[in-house]
Amino acid sequence: MSIEAIIFDLDNTLIHRKQVFAAYTERFVERFIVAEDPASRAAIVEHIRLADQDGYRDKRELYTELHADLELKNPDTTVQEMLGFWYGEFHKFTVLMDGAKEVLSELRSRGLKLGIITNGSLRMQQAKINRVMLKDYFDSIIVSGGVHIEKPNPRIFELSLNELGITDPGHAWYVGDHPTNDIRGAQSAGLHTIWLEGFMPWQETGIVPDYRMGSLREIIGWLDHASYSGNMGEGVS
Repeated sequence: MSIEAIIFDLDNTLIHRKQVFAAYTERFVERFIVAEDPASRAAIVEHIRLADQDGYRDKRELYTELHADLELKNPDTTVQEMLGFWYGEFHKFTVLMDGAKEVLSELRSRGLKLGIITNGSLRMQQAKINRVMLKDYFDSIIVSGGVHIEKPNPRIFELSLNELGITDPGHAWYVGDHPTNDIRGAQSAGLHTIWLEGFMPWQETGIVPDYRMGSLREIIGWLDHASYSGNMGEGVS
C-alpha cells in the first residue's frame, strides 16, 4: 500500500502545548493573580491547568471561572482583559515538539504531501503556526474555526484530503495525540492512524490505532520499515 500523504494534529503533536501552557500560566499568574508564596503559586498554576482541560475548555467559560475563583491583583480586572491577554500572549510561548522540523523536512524530501488539521480558533492556531514557522512545510492547513467543522467529524478530514489531492483515504495517514478527535475521527474518514502517546489516556473502545509512537522522531523509522516491507498491515507499533 502506497503512502501519499501524512496529516498531523497541531497541539501536543507538532507543538508541545503542555509546555506552552505551563509557561504561559506562570506569566498569567504574575500579571493578574495574587500568589503569596511559591506553594500558593504552584497550587494556583495547577488549578488553572486542570480548569483548562488540556485546551478543550471554552476560553470565555474558562476565564469567567478563573475570574470568579482566584484573588485578583486588581479587583477591577475584567474577564475581557483576561481573554485579551490570552489571545495576545499565549502564542508567544509556542514551542515545537522535539525533532518536529527535522521530521517534516525528511518527509517532504521523500515527496510526501503534508497537512495539518487542528481544532481551535483560526486566529490562535495560525498565530502559533506562524510563531514557529511551520507554514511552509505544509500543502494544506485546516483549522476548525475557519471551516466551522471540528474533529472528530469525518468531514474535516475529507476537506484535508481534497486539498491535498488524495482520492483514496487509505493512502493517507493521520498523526495525533487525542484518541477520539484524532484517531477515531481519522479512521471514520478512512485514513490510517498513528497515535502519539503520552498526552491523553486511551479511553476509546472498539477502535485501535494502526501504530503507537512515543515521539515524532519515530516516524522516519516507521516509514523506512513500511517502505522496506511493502506491507503496511504488519509494521511494528
